[in-house]
Amino acid sequence: MQPVILNRCRRVIGYILGFLLFYAPFEGFARLFRLFAEPGRRFSYHEPCFRIPLHYLLEGRMDVAGPISLTALGLLLVGGLLLGPLFCGKLCPAGALTEYLSYLVPDRFKIDWDRHLPVRTLRYGFFAGFLLAGLAGIDEHCSYCNFGVFDTLIHSVMNGRLPYYSLSLLVNFLVWFVLLGIFTRGGRGYCSFFCPVGALNNLLYGLGRRLPFTFRLRLDRHQCVGCGRCARVCPMGAMEMDGKQVKIDPWRCILCQDCQSICPRKAISYGKGELKDGNA
Repeated sequence: MQPVILNRCRRVIGYILGFLLFYAPFEGFARLFRLFAEPGRRFSYHEPCFRIPLHYLLEGRMDVAGPISLTALGLLLVGGLLLGPLFCGKLCPAGALTEYLSYLVPDRFKIDWDRHLPVRTLRYGFFAGFLLAGLAGIDEHCSYCNFGVFDTLIHSVMNGRLPYYSLSLLVNFLVWFVLLGIFTRGGRGYCSFFCPVGALNNLLYGLGRRLPFTFRLRLDRHQCVGCGRCARVCPMGAMEMDGKQVKIDPWRCILCQDCQSICPRKAISYGKGELKDGNA
């Protein structure tokens, strides 16, 4: 099987697993946790949320978040530091949905935000605002959460009812799914600008890359011929061509590994530590 097809198949399988673990109507992670740790306790599909515990963590009220949310957040933190943002590139179906649907839209109709805006600056600026809002007592994180929009849509479909959206959720859906989704180059505009989970994952990945025992995407510059294929397939715009040399932006890469699968010289790899010749 061709490496590109094999990687796409692996990603689809991962997104199905992520859907079963974290999204309605299954929410397997929370249900299994409740089964073994808190039998008989009423279940809420909001409990596996990765975002809400960040506010409680900063406010020193971790007990309010609950064990399911804290465990999910803990796994995300450890995984992001040691393995990188694999959750975003291999498990999150909300990001994958808009990415794959964007392939159906001709490129001439898509917006390349990197040409118009400082994406990385805005991404982490919004993340800082998200955290500061929690400290200031502003509790509106559900209003713009694509996780919540996706979950509400799934619940509505499963229950046979039209989705009930507040105005904020409706705007969120249009921004996430349409403007920053299917009409954005790569389909990951929401991930690039507004997702605090992705921003946190990439911050941990950027820090973790400094440690010798963590995994990261590596580039063998001696093998790279500057063909630019990796930059063209990257859904996050994390691969940038500098003349005939490619640069990997760890602060935006989601480790989807599409670049690795399409590289004709196998110059890109995912592994632990630095390459032996010092390239990374």
